Amino acid sequence: MRMTYLPEEKELQEFAQRAAIHFEENPQHRSYSDREIDPGCLLAIRWGGGDDCVLVLKLDEFFEPVNYQNLIHKEKGNKYEEISRNAVATVVFGGTDKDI
Repeated sequence: MRMTYLPEEKELQEFAQRAAIHFEENPQHRSYSDREIDPGCLLAIRWGGGDDCVLVLKLDEFFEPVNYQNLIHKEKGNKYEEISRNAVATVVFGGTDKDI
């Protein structure tokens, strides 16, 4: 069983909302924090198959990560989606580059 206090949950949810807004405004960003990366700080990672989830981590050995699903709202025709859809992976086989 995970025990928590409501103010802690509220803090996590508010941080996830701030991260989602940041990711909406900066579609090329994959991570977010609103302070220095130090022990105990919160860190958000863009997550999920549709890149619409926010995984919240706390740099703490006891923290259980939380994945907030469908939190990032993406506009149709978003430049990031267009780049992702048109991306070409380059793989090196025996010293030669081949696009796949």
